[in-house]
Amino acid sequence: MQVCKLFLKILRKNAFLLLLYFTIFTVISIFLIQGQKTETEYKEQKIATTIVLEEESIEASEFISFLELYIEPVKLKDSQNIADALFWDDIDLYLFIPKDFYNKLLEGAEGIEMQASPDSLEATALISTVTSYLNTVRESIRLGVCSKEDAFSYTTQLYKDNLGVHIDLTSKESTGGIRGVFDMSVYVICALILSIVGIISFEIRTTDINRRLRISSYSTGKRNIMLAICYSAISILFVGIVTSLAVALFPQQINSRIIFYIMNAILFALIAVFMALFLSSLFKNDMAYSCVANAFPLATAFLCGCFISLDLLPSATKTVAHIFPQLYIVMANNYIQTATEFHFIEYLKIVWPCFLFIGAFIIGSILVTNHIAKSES
Repeated sequence: MQVCKLFLKILRKNAFLLLLYFTIFTVISIFLIQGQKTETEYKEQKIATTIVLEEESIEASEFISFLELYIEPVKLKDSQNIADALFWDDIDLYLFIPKDFYNKLLEGAEGIEMQASPDSLEATALISTVTSYLNTVRESIRLGVCSKEDAFSYTTQLYKDNLGVHIDLTSKESTGGIRGVFDMSVYVICALILSIVGIISFEIRTTDINRRLRISSYSTGKRNIMLAICYSAISILFVGIVTSLAVALFPQQINSRIIFYIMNAILFALIAVFMALFLSSLFKNDMAYSCVANAFPLATAFLCGCFISLDLLPSATKTVAHIFPQLYIVMANNYIQTATEFHFIEYLKIVWPCFLFIGAFIIGSILVTNHIAKSES
């Protein structure tokens, strides 16, 4: 109890500073998360096209019916010419269909005049599609798979049937925003835990407090265990605050997987505690430690994909990031979001290095603490 009371007393003493840290980190994270696109709406976009038909015919009507799959017909003003309309992007494509285009097509000629806007890749692609379509009409007649009268309707249906690449995108349940919050929390929790551990560790090291703890019945080992429990408790409190923030920002994305996000965040919170204890044991000067506590979380957050998707990071950066536990937590968040069904074994295959980090930090803290104790004695 004595250690816990001391822990809470130091927290109350530095409450304003800790609250300021938490507010700054949280506000920055909210702005970054809100700036992320969690959903993308895909819409079929048709090409603005002007068609000049020299003479009505059944073939021309069937051909225009095919084009309606891809184009948005646009009529030009009487005073506007085609070149200007294409240059000023009033239209993306111009088609001229002469009265004898079908006969020319069967004779192997182009038959149709087509012009695309110079900066419209979609219009250029549609010209290729139209050319392929007209060639299919001609070859279908030549090969005898359809008659001359049915060639356009046959080819149009063929293109519609083969439009399997036309995918109906349904709105799949999205948890991108929730995952973004928990990715950001890796940075926030790391920064806050390092700050809190530094403040308390260096205050406990002061002569008066250190002497008082040595006089008490608590050994150094028991004291460190109690402090680790206190740090773990407050880190779990931070996870709870992060979860509340996620629910407030993205209530429509909440589902059963949030339990796994919380579990993953708690794992990192514990790692951050032992990492902070190890780092604080390496420094005798609180100012030097404070510099590391501010710079380290931010640098590793960028390296490990807390702010930027891992897919966008260079391979060399991701290779370096493997020496930090943050990477495995972010990878686990990605698995939680994208897996069709969560499997704990698959999750462990991702995060197992985190347990090695915990062991390494504990052993490192013990060795450094014992070395300092021997040197002081």
